[in-house]
Amino acid sequence: MKGSAPIGSAARVRMAHCVTVLAVVLGAAPAWSQEEAEPSELDRVLAAHFEARGGLERLRAVTGVRGAATMSMQGMEALFTVLLRAPNQVRMDGDFGGMALIRAFDGEQAWAQQPGEMKPVLLEGDLAAVAAADADVSVQGLVGLEERGYDIELAGREEIESGEAWKLLVTAPSGVVQQVFIGVEDGLERKRVAQVDLGFGLQETATLFEDFREVDGLMIAHRHMMISPMGEMPLQFESFEINPEIDPDVFFMPGQKADAALGLDEVLARYGSARGGSAAEVETLSAVGTAVLLGFEVPMKAAFARPSSFRIDIDLQGLSMILAYDGETPWTLSPMQGVVEPAPLAEETVGAAELLGEFLWGLLASREERGLDVSFGGVGKVARDETYRLDIVTSAGEERTLHLGGEDFLERQVAFDGALLGSTGEIEVTLGDYMDAGGLMVPGTIRIAVAGQVAAELRIRETDTGADIDPASFTMPAPADPETPGPAA
Repeated sequence: MKGSAPIGSAARVRMAHCVTVLAVVLGAAPAWSQEEAEPSELDRVLAAHFEARGGLERLRAVTGVRGAATMSMQGMEALFTVLLRAPNQVRMDGDFGGMALIRAFDGEQAWAQQPGEMKPVLLEGDLAAVAAADADVSVQGLVGLEERGYDIELAGREEIESGEAWKLLVTAPSGVVQQVFIGVEDGLERKRVAQVDLGFGLQETATLFEDFREVDGLMIAHRHMMISPMGEMPLQFESFEINPEIDPDVFFMPGQKADAALGLDEVLARYGSARGGSAAEVETLSAVGTAVLLGFEVPMKAAFARPSSFRIDIDLQGLSMILAYDGETPWTLSPMQGVVEPAPLAEETVGAAELLGEFLWGLLASREERGLDVSFGGVGKVARDETYRLDIVTSAGEERTLHLGGEDFLERQVAFDGALLGSTGEIEVTLGDYMDAGGLMVPGTIRIAVAGQVAAELRIRETDTGADIDPASFTMPAPADPETPGPAA
């Protein structure tokens, strides 16, 4: 559709800035150090601002906001809905003649969907940092910013469009700096300036706040005039709701969607294609990254070899931890858990070790030769992704539940009963952030939960396929003491 590209490039940026502006206007209540005996000039400016906005108590009581607005742009009008939810979730939807424009922050990740696009995407770099800073000051404005690592500096007075104003520099932990202008006479925020990515580099964008009205005891600007190198754009709010009921799921980027009409044969065929035709040619793989274990995120390196051998080396603050399997015996070395010499793992951990050694090559690879009985369990769900559930029975009679992504057909989760890392119960291995390594799809994150508790998470950053790996490295070394150590938990 002609004209859709300009709408996407211009509106997405102004929409991002609008979220910032709305967030501040709805709850602009900066915090300052209360340990000072004498209030500074900054303290006095902020105190006046608190009072002008409706008082600190009212601002702190805001847990959510819904706003409805109309934006005039490129000769057309677009309807917008804004949702804010404590502590730092934001979503803004625009309707451009039936084309959706969405920008959101779920508390950790920023994402967006442009007009004409079928799927949303995660935001990265400066745009993501700006979105995070915007969301962090969303519901209650600047209340408690010092506790969240922000810095507020009074940079004097300036003459702006509405008159004389105090200029505040608000710096986020990420380094994003926003200029906030507080009216000298009325104490209300009258202008905000920030660097925003317009699609071709950071550009200075300003928003003027006008038409203040009282809503549930709070003074809120109902007209925002956004000004950037791309021109002016007015945003007029028709209504606001304070503390409405908001479904928290709307702030998260939608996950994969499964096709309930597909049967087992089609799902398995697409799984094979997703795995890649050249995947079978990869015999070994080495990887480096980090592991989250025992409350620490520490360096990790791993090695894998067909059909099921693996070794994971973790550096726990100078202490080496090893978890390995050579296809016959799983073993470990874990000084922090009292295992100071290589020791075999208990027999009930063999199933978990085999699975960890197999997932890289595909849990359904060579299923007929391995005697796997696979049945289709319909559409399931893992986190926010719809999945295809496959129920598996191994040749040894062990039962597993495997979930394949509804759109990418890659392993998302496998669940089974067993023991691992000192715990016994249902083990769930959740896989995500896949990367292409020489035709082999490798998960960038591997989260292991036992009996509902996350025991470890592996985060792979770099891989090397066809690595020269000594097969002996997977086998447990002979003990230093002539007495063979007993099984480790």
